This record gives sequence, C-alpha cells and structure tokens, in this order.
Amino acid sequence: VNHVYEPAELIPAAEAMAKKIIANGPLAVKFTMEAIERGVEMAQQEGLFLEATLFGVACATEDMREGTKAFLEKRPAQFKGN
Repeated sequence: VNHVYEPAELIPAAEAMAKKIIANGPLAVKFTMEAIERGVEMAQQEGLFLEATLFGVACATEDMREGTKAFLEKRPAQFKGN
C-alpha cells in the first residue's frame, strides 16, 4: 500500500496507476505479474530464482532491445510484445 484514497478518488487513482503500468513493455508487465502471482506462494530463495529467470527471459526479447535503444536515443519506446 502506497496511498489511501477517499472513495471518490479511488477509481481515478486506479485508472492513473493502470495507465502508468500499461505504458511499459507488455512482456515486462507480464513477467512482473507472473513473478508477483507465483512468488507470493514461494520461499524467498525460490522467488528470487523465479525473478532472476524471468529477468533473463525478458532480456532476450526484442522489447528489451527496443527499450534500451529508445532510452539511449532519448525517445519513447515502441514496444511490440516480442
């Protein structure tokens, strides 16, 4: 929990957070969600191994190359989910 909202502020705040999340690469979001959903049921060492494994998979994607290139070129990345 990073903030508590009044009932009237909850939906707009959730929508703003969702927009920030979907602005990231779809594979990065997918792997992050997988690490969270699966990792919560694991021992710490297993969770860290899962996270490292998913990071390795993410680093081998076109989206990773595009994100790095876009960062170096100081432009928004054009993620394609591959």
